[in-house]
Amino acid sequence: MSDSCLARQPVFSSAGALIGYDIRFSETDDQNQAFAQHVLSGAFDLVRNKLPGFVSATRAQLVEDAFLMAAPGAVVAMLPPSLEVDGEVEAAIRRYLDAGGHLALELVGEAPTAVDQLAGRCTWLRIEVATDDPSRIAATCARLLGGLSAPKPKLIAANVNDLAQYEAALTHGFDGYHGVFFSRPEPLPAAQLPQSTVAALRLLGMARDPKITDPELEEVISTDPVLTFQLLRLVNSAAIGARGVASLGQALRLIGRTAFLRWLAVAIASARRSQSGVDHELVRQAVERGRFLEQLAGGGRDPGTLFLVGLFSLLDAVFRMTMADLLGRVELSTDATDALLHRTGPYADALTFAESYELGLFENAEALADDMGIDVARIGEYYTNAVRWTSEAMTAIHEGPGR
Repeated sequence: MSDSCLARQPVFSSAGALIGYDIRFSETDDQNQAFAQHVLSGAFDLVRNKLPGFVSATRAQLVEDAFLMAAPGAVVAMLPPSLEVDGEVEAAIRRYLDAGGHLALELVGEAPTAVDQLAGRCTWLRIEVATDDPSRIAATCARLLGGLSAPKPKLIAANVNDLAQYEAALTHGFDGYHGVFFSRPEPLPAAQLPQSTVAALRLLGMARDPKITDPELEEVISTDPVLTFQLLRLVNSAAIGARGVASLGQALRLIGRTAFLRWLAVAIASARRSQSGVDHELVRQAVERGRFLEQLAGGGRDPGTLFLVGLFSLLDAVFRMTMADLLGRVELSTDATDALLHRTGPYADALTFAESYELGLFENAEALADDMGIDVARIGEYYTNAVRWTSEAMTAIHEGPGR
C-alpha cells in the first residue's frame, strides 16, 4: 500500500453551496504520519481549497494533538463510533477545542454508542442516511438532539446515494449533504447544450483527426465569436504562458494540438455556468478526473484519450444529458466510447480506477493501477497534480488575463 494517498468529496449545504470537503487518507499503520505528511507538503491545504476538511480521527491523532498542526478551523475532526472516550481522550478534545478546532460525530447510526456523549461539544453530527426507512433517520436525530441545549450541532446527511435519501434528509432539516448522488444527477428531458458548446464538441472531434489542418480548425473556431474570445483568453492567460497571442492561428501554433485539445475540453466543461455549488463542483471534478487519468499514459494508453475519458465520464451529469446523447454530439474514438458507454476496452480499467480513488477505495484503486503497470507510489502525486492543475485552469477560464 502507498502511504501518500488522499482524496476528497464535496459537502454541500441545503441550498447547494459548497461548505467543505470530506477528505480521506489511505489506511496506513500511522495515520498521524500520513496527515502530517500532507499538511507539511501543502497537499492538505490544496485539496481543502480554503474550506474545512472533514477528517476521520483516530485515538492516536487526538491524544498526540495531530490536528493542531493545521490552521485553526481547517480541520473538522470526525469522531468514529468505535472511539473509546476516557480521560486521555477528554483532555485531548479540550485542547483541540480551546485551540479553535471543530468536532463532528462520524457516521452516527440508529444504535447508541459511547461517543454519543460528546454530541453537545460537536459542531456537526454526520448521520448515516443510506437506509430505506426515513423513520430511522428521525429516531437518530431525536436521540442525539433531544437533550441538547442551543446552539445545537448541525446535521450532515452522510452517504446520500439517491434522490429518495436526499429528499428524506431535506425533510428532516439537515444542514449538509455528502455522497455519490451529487455526482450523478438524473438527466433532464430534452436538455439543450449552449450553441458554443455544440460547436466546441464538433471542433473537439475535428481536432483529434490528424488529417484536419490548423487552418481548417481556425476557420471553424472563427465562425463562433464566443468561442473565439474564450480560446484567445485562455491562451493569453498566465497558466498557458503565451501572453500576447493575437490570432487563433498563432495560438494553435504556439500551444500545439495536444494542449489545444485539453484546453478546449476544459472550456466545454466550464460552459455549464451556474450559481449552484453542486454544478460548479461537477465541472471541477470532471476536469480534475480528466487530468488525473491523463497522467496514466503508457502501456498503449494515449494521454489525450485518457483525458477525454475522464472528462466525459461526468459530462452527462454536468449537462443533464444521457451519455449516449452526449456522445452523439461528438466523434470520440471507439476505445473512448466503449469505456464511457459499455465499460469495456483498454480504457475501462482506468475509469474504474479514478472512480475508486475518488471514493477513497484506495486498495481497489491501487490494485487496478498495478494491473495497468502504473507506479502505485506516484498515485497520490498524480491526484494532487490534477487538483492543482484544475484549479489553475478553471481560474484562467473564469477570470481571464490581467485580473
